[in-house]
Amino acid sequence: MSYSIFVRDLARSNGQVPQLLAYDIDDRRAAEALVSVIAASYQDHGFNPATRTHWFRHDDGLREIYAWPGA
Repeated sequence: MSYSIFVRDLARSNGQVPQLLAYDIDDRRAAEALVSVIAASYQDHGFNPATRTHWFRHDDGLREIYAWPGA
């Protein structure tokens, strides 16, 4: 199974589809590690254990980033 990485702006989502950042990543752990590294590259970032997603702030927006099977 391959994984994709998605990003969405939580403050301005208005029902918009999350943006596809990467796809065809063969390993779940590799996809999740990449998500973590991308989020950590921003000064203000963290992990939400309730949703199991990472987040970061960029350009006055709060963004969520996560790996998901398929796409």
